[in-house]
Amino acid sequence: TLAKLQAPPAAPESAAGPQSVAGPRPLWRAWGGKLATAAAVVVTIGVLTLAAIPFVTTNNRTVDTPQHESIADVTTGTGDNAGGPSDLTGVEFRLITHAQLQLESPPAFTTTISPASPVPDPQTPRTPDGMVFEHNGSNPFVDTEDDRLSTFALEHDTGSYTMARAYLRDGNLPPKAAIRVEEFVNYFDYGYVKPAMDPFNITFDAAPSRYGQDSNYCYLLRVGVQAREVHPLRRKPAVLTLVIDVSGSMSGQNRLGLVKRALTTLVNELVEGDKVAIIEFGSEAKLVLEHRDAGNKDRILSAIDGLRAHGSTNAEAGLRMAYDLAAKAYREGHTNRVILCSDGVANTGISDVNGLIEEIVNRRRDGILLSALGFGMSNMNDALMEQLGNKGSGRYAYIDSIDEAERMFRDNLTGALEVVGRDVKMQIKFNPQVVRSYRLIGYVNRDIKDSDFRNDAVGGGEIGSGHAATALYEIKLHEGASGKIGSATVRFKEDEQQDAKEISREVFTSDVAAEWQSADKGLRLAANAAEFAEILGEGFYAKYAELAPVLEDLERLRSEFGNAQVDELIELVKKANELKE
Repeated sequence: TLAKLQAPPAAPESAAGPQSVAGPRPLWRAWGGKLATAAAVVVTIGVLTLAAIPFVTTNNRTVDTPQHESIADVTTGTGDNAGGPSDLTGVEFRLITHAQLQLESPPAFTTTISPASPVPDPQTPRTPDGMVFEHNGSNPFVDTEDDRLSTFALEHDTGSYTMARAYLRDGNLPPKAAIRVEEFVNYFDYGYVKPAMDPFNITFDAAPSRYGQDSNYCYLLRVGVQAREVHPLRRKPAVLTLVIDVSGSMSGQNRLGLVKRALTTLVNELVEGDKVAIIEFGSEAKLVLEHRDAGNKDRILSAIDGLRAHGSTNAEAGLRMAYDLAAKAYREGHTNRVILCSDGVANTGISDVNGLIEEIVNRRRDGILLSALGFGMSNMNDALMEQLGNKGSGRYAYIDSIDEAERMFRDNLTGALEVVGRDVKMQIKFNPQVVRSYRLIGYVNRDIKDSDFRNDAVGGGEIGSGHAATALYEIKLHEGASGKIGSATVRFKEDEQQDAKEISREVFTSDVAAEWQSADKGLRLAANAAEFAEILGEGFYAKYAELAPVLEDLERLRSEFGNAQVDELIELVKKANELKE
């Protein structure tokens, strides 16, 4: 077109004689040759630039386009990648005509040229998305003049610690809502004395608080509740109903693949007399295997190995079918337990959350407990899984690796299955003459009304064989006060059909260490684990706290413990400190 514009018009033949002299030359004609040159340069640069772009962006995804493939290869499925890797799954390619480009704004298929933009680094950690947590905040300080009683459900959950560990190992700080302080504290073994005959033993100790405010009168009080250890040969037979999420969101080795490995570990540790059933749920619930004796391991393991991911997530249907099956197979004097393995993403929907929770509570009263095991990062509903475990008077654990699965099912299978105390509650009664105020560290969503401590219709937590649960308090004492600090009472049932029992113990100012460094190593480890959690969770009382003092004290404790758990905690604190900086 520009070339035509540059050419002088042909002189038409006219009988009227010579034409008049032309007027001033139009600007577009005076610059026509330069415009043509500039256009040619622009088109050339554009073609060269497009040829050099290694990425095509569409539908918010970046697709690496191999140079040896043509667009025809990609759109028709021919070429070297036909039927190959799923890198292009969910990416839509369309041929767009010139007319469509003029009509569509913006076009459905766009290429962004941004030479200054950095190429994504494949080594850069990707923050998990679609995670669901419930932020509970921190318990406040309470004046003993207003309320001298502190009552809550005691439990041995550890899911928050392993969830935070998975985040940190992947190079990300965990969201503050993912942090439940007591689950950090309860992950560690403090070496409490195990009772020989009684179901539980209570340990009390205290020290000047290393991390508390107003440190002159602020102390850290630890209450440890240790369950009796049942010998594996004396463990009750278990009737287990495995309800396994096989929805599309569970595909991958770190989800359904890890579930299979974890459950294989569990089944291999079971003995003749134990029974296992398997239910899977995707869009619908399906019975995979009726209860079989664990002596027939091959049949059970084959059913587990045959699980495949498909469909959406109908957790409600899976749980209801599992409870019905568990009720039919119920055996008095056995451990009757439903074990849910899922990422908790109920995208088909739990139509009636309250109704499902009510059924879980009723089944618990009938003697069927629920353990919720969470798997996977991204699209994982931690809040739902923790709630289900709590209401089922079982436990909630997050499995981030096969090592964690083996720790649970191989190293202490009896602890995972055998229940020493059901509906476990604790009530601390502080002495207002000695204690000015207190705050419970953690257990924020496990609070129970003081008046419901002896109301057995209100459930508590579960503590298994050999397990322990620890509660930490920051307490502020009156200046110069001495004597009884308070007492702890633990209420529990050994069996759902039996009446509740109680044990109590008192603590005095004489039980308080003179200084932090002379405090029991277990108290110091628990305090450091709690402070680490409060900093990660951005707790109100850790606003200005730093991780350096935590790391310093843990390094001192390393040689005193000499175990892998403390070494791991030190490495996690170091990683969190690096990420924060």
